Amino acid sequence: MRGLSFNLLLFWHGLFAGSYIVAFLTGDDAMGMHIASGWFVILLGAFRLLAALLVSDKSPWSLPWPNATQIKAFRRQSRDLDPQALQGRNMLLVASGLIVLMGAVLASLSGYLPSDDLHEGIANLSLAFVLGHAALVLISQGMKRVKAAVLPAPAKPLVSPTAQSRAPV
Repeated sequence: MRGLSFNLLLFWHGLFAGSYIVAFLTGDDAMGMHIASGWFVILLGAFRLLAALLVSDKSPWSLPWPNATQIKAFRRQSRDLDPQALQGRNMLLVASGLIVLMGAVLASLSGYLPSDDLHEGIANLSLAFVLGHAALVLISQGMKRVKAAVLPAPAKPLVSPTAQSRAPV
């Protein structure tokens, strides 16, 4: 069962993604909604980074900074095409999430610059970051499912505690 902290992070992702999508789709048609959702992206980005600074390293809200050992292991696994390199909360996934966060916030802030072309260019680039991050998440989840499917079944079936308590003595 997922903890409250992880569920809140998923909720944050939904708000961030929804705000980003609204901002992206309403660029020329509904300027008030476009601006409001852009500000919401900025506020959610700031909240996420502030939360990462305040929580413990074990929290899903933390931003794990890799050390030299992790970098070497990731390089080795990637070079050997080891599926472990893309499973779970890996360095590539965390880095792509940070890039999405920075790209979306920069795209929102660039709307206040005099050049609309620059704002549109950064927004389109941030969309590429979002799609890349989504692809990495899907690959990571797919590899997790493949790994679960490949693992051998236990020698004898696991019995739930409720089934054991109902068994005749």
